[in-house]
Amino acid sequence: MSEITNLSARSNCSARAAYSLAAGAAAAAALSASGAIVHSGVQDISIAQFSALNLDIDGDSAGDVLLKNYVFGGGSYQGATVNFFPGKLVSFNASGLAYVSALNAGFTVDASSVGPSFFGSMAYGASNPNAQFNSASNKFIGLSFASGANTYYGWVRVSVNQAAGNFMVHDWAYENSGAGIQTGAIPAPGALGLLAAGASGLGLMRGRKRSK
Repeated sequence: MSEITNLSARSNCSARAAYSLAAGAAAAAALSASGAIVHSGVQDISIAQFSALNLDIDGDSAGDVLLKNYVFGGGSYQGATVNFFPGKLVSFNASGLAYVSALNAGFTVDASSVGPSFFGSMAYGASNPNAQFNSASNKFIGLSFASGANTYYGWVRVSVNQAAGNFMVHDWAYENSGAGIQTGAIPAPGALGLLAAGASGLGLMRGRKRSK
């Protein structure tokens, strides 16, 4: 009878361990799908007037995009320039000028959507009438940027008040596999939770086996 009980206990342990492994595998698959997105976390960096921020998106100590908050004769000017070829901004041309597109969350930044320019005006009041960031709250800049031999796609979330000369960089992210990325996309915390649950389940099973 005790042998049957032991067999039953072992069977239950094996089943629970299998469920834990399955949870861990599911979490790993989810991380594989979404974990290639690298997010800065919320930073809320204010760029002072008459200055610029050389933003290092992928953390390799090389600035990837220069975000400008200058003051010219026409007043405050905000703009962006991707530093290295073949990087480009999601942008458009109007009346002979290059403009950065102000994107909403969920826009896909990839090879088909970046360009045509690697630089552009974001806001300059009446001087750049087609600018889309003159009064922008939580809008996204989409871009591609070079890192060694790789080209990555990413986004930067900003708020701009051209008249007041305010330029705030909230956060940024990029896709480190070279795939496209949706503006606002960040790694899914749920996948990390599943992975932790799977690991803790396995730890619990091992602890019970040792105590028997």
